[in-house]
Amino acid sequence: MISGMLHCALADDHDFSVGKAIQFSASGLIRSEKNDNNKGKFSYLTRAFLSETSSNRSSERNLSVTELNQLLANKQQIPCKVVVTAYGYKPYYSNTMNLPVADLLREINKPR
Repeated sequence: MISGMLHCALADDHDFSVGKAIQFSASGLIRSEKNDNNKGKFSYLTRAFLSETSSNRSSERNLSVTELNQLLANKQQIPCKVVVTAYGYKPYYSNTMNLPVADLLREINKPR
């Protein structure tokens, strides 16, 4: 495996197909969280970039906390997929997972 990436759609564009740029998205590498107390359970972490991407992928900018709060205000959950790449294979896209927006907003709005 080369990498595992989490991709989430923050707005109404839920097209995760290869070559398609999602305008408002969260993307980040995922890694397994090692915890001896959770035997048999799976837990993963990501540090995601929350950004706006142009339709031709020529530019990208990070979204502000205010923009994120406005974008997610009326949502209960956002769709996410994990994309796994490996040498010699096509990318693998997981089934859609729904991330609770309340959890995301809690992290976004934490004092720094």
